[in-house]
Amino acid sequence: MVRFTKLSMRNFKRFSGEHHIPLTGDGRVTVVAAKNGLGKTTIMDAIHVSLYGKKGFSHIYPGREFLDWMAKAHSVDADDSGMTSLSLEMNDEALGNIRITRTYWIMDESEGGIFEESGITIDGKPLQRLPGETRAGLAERWIEDFLPHAAMTRFLVDGEKLSHLDPKRIDDDIVRGIDDATGIGLLHRMRRHLDNSKRSTLRSLAPEGQEDSINTLLEMHTGFEQEQLARRASLLEAQESAEECSDRITQIQEEIENLTKEGGTENVQLRMDYAIGQSELTSSRKELHQHLMEALPFVVAGLPSDLETWGLEEVIESKASAKRAEEHMQFLNTVINESGIGSKTAVKLINTGSKMVETPHETIQSPLSNLDIPSIEKLIRRFSELGMSDARERILDCSEEAIRRLRDFETAEQNLKEATSGMGISEKAEELKDLAKQIGVKQAEIAQYKGEISQADAAIRDVEKRIDEIRQREDSDSLLNRRLSRIDDLLSLTELVTERVRKSFAEPLEASFREGFELLSRKSGRLQEISIDTDDYSTKLSMRGFEGNWLDRDLSATERQHVGLALIYALRRASTEWALPLPVIIDTPTSRMDSEHKSWSVTRFYPQLSQQVVVLATSDDLAGGLFEELEESGVLGSQILVREVSENSVEAISSNLSTFFGGRLDE
Repeated sequence: MVRFTKLSMRNFKRFSGEHHIPLTGDGRVTVVAAKNGLGKTTIMDAIHVSLYGKKGFSHIYPGREFLDWMAKAHSVDADDSGMTSLSLEMNDEALGNIRITRTYWIMDESEGGIFEESGITIDGKPLQRLPGETRAGLAERWIEDFLPHAAMTRFLVDGEKLSHLDPKRIDDDIVRGIDDATGIGLLHRMRRHLDNSKRSTLRSLAPEGQEDSINTLLEMHTGFEQEQLARRASLLEAQESAEECSDRITQIQEEIENLTKEGGTENVQLRMDYAIGQSELTSSRKELHQHLMEALPFVVAGLPSDLETWGLEEVIESKASAKRAEEHMQFLNTVINESGIGSKTAVKLINTGSKMVETPHETIQSPLSNLDIPSIEKLIRRFSELGMSDARERILDCSEEAIRRLRDFETAEQNLKEATSGMGISEKAEELKDLAKQIGVKQAEIAQYKGEISQADAAIRDVEKRIDEIRQREDSDSLLNRRLSRIDDLLSLTELVTERVRKSFAEPLEASFREGFELLSRKSGRLQEISIDTDDYSTKLSMRGFEGNWLDRDLSATERQHVGLALIYALRRASTEWALPLPVIIDTPTSRMDSEHKSWSVTRFYPQLSQQVVVLATSDDLAGGLFEELEESGVLGSQILVREVSENSVEAISSNLSTFFGGRLDE
């Protein structure tokens, strides 16, 4: 179990001079209170940077320049030490007292600019470095092993940002955090090490002078894999966008149906004509999209309805004849080499054989001439599968029918608009047309991404085949090939263990998510089922009175925050079985909550969130008697007030915070 005990800052932003903030007390919840703009965000920044340096900064301020930010973070009223220092102290039951310190010396550009020093001590003794290891390298390695960045940042929470969470899509950063919390992150790092070892061994297998060739193949393999991941992400986004458009279309159709019912029988009939026209148009769009995915590109490219137009049989016979001649000559060469006859006789036999297998003919002019026989056979199979013999006619018929249906739909739409003028149906019909166009665009994108993924898959297989050919040149029992086999076995083992750990983690994660959600939300009584996909940790909630995944609806900011907090709660509680229990630090804990939800979160949720919770709060977060409720619950530990001491400086002091939060409303 780890507890953060003290944060120290020197000349960091408005904390000029030296400041020490205790993070533990008698209770598990420490409250650090400050008015807006006085230092809450500064404290959270200090914790991120003291733990992870530049990596921690980049997590909260992606795209910004770290050293430039550190130079500007040097206090206006700084002392004359010429440096900014941050340190975080913590206690671990097994290791003892740990102190992580980062010092940034602020110098002119002519003197080298900002210089960073970092160090870690355990019970006052510095860690021992490995041979050739720098102090900075030691610090980064040790911290990442002890408190993995992806895991710990899940528990350094900005309450404001939770309201922007998309609970249907768990991003890679959250997945990495969950994996690190369950120990899977270690397997990922092992896999990267094994991949590097495999690459190094494959380079050793390359024949002398061909090392660049194997390097090129490995780079191509990596590039194709990255391209494949990017396309899969784009495909998922396009599919979700198309699904959202489809859901909105269904909603608008229901709205139009309700509006037309108010206009009597005639409007109902017009609405039915409109709905039938739209349904037929949707069907045509699907048929055209299917043609686009299958035969249409080949028709546009000029593939004939009969491959004999391209002289198929002649091309196949010509290539088969050439192949037979090649095989005959190979056989003749083998016989001559094994017979031991003289060189002159051998030359005469080869010349005679060459003349015998020659079959003079005119070069066949055909688009198929440059293909080998396996490729031609594959083309013939695909030609049959796509029904190319009548594809042009089927596509023309489908297109003409789609045009007719579009005209009928436009007529039905216009009639409905005229009959329901002033009822808002025209606007909804226009939105439907726009949505239909968007779906068409998304379907084309989906087809494109699927094609690109298929191409990347084929390219990866081709590269792997070429790498295997290099392996086969080496004796299968050689040291290098045995090493590669062991590496492959270990990679398979890491995948198997990852899959099993994720599956075993899913059930406690679901149970803890339910527990956290029930502590937070008034809707918890309607919660029926929670399921979490172990591949990407995406969540599905079944609610009484709501069909499908409750998270698919347009959630309010408060609901998003509840889902985000419940996910943090679930991760923190469920991961204890596999990993080190970690503190939780949350800025603006009740952002966007109404008074009832604030009370629930303060008295029921946050005290159960972790063995140590540090709350960075403004006066609004715990006002209206909430602070007193927290105090009466017996979980309150240290109380810290950040107050302004000058225009450019603040200080943190221990103080009873009842006055700051204003007491109970009824007092």
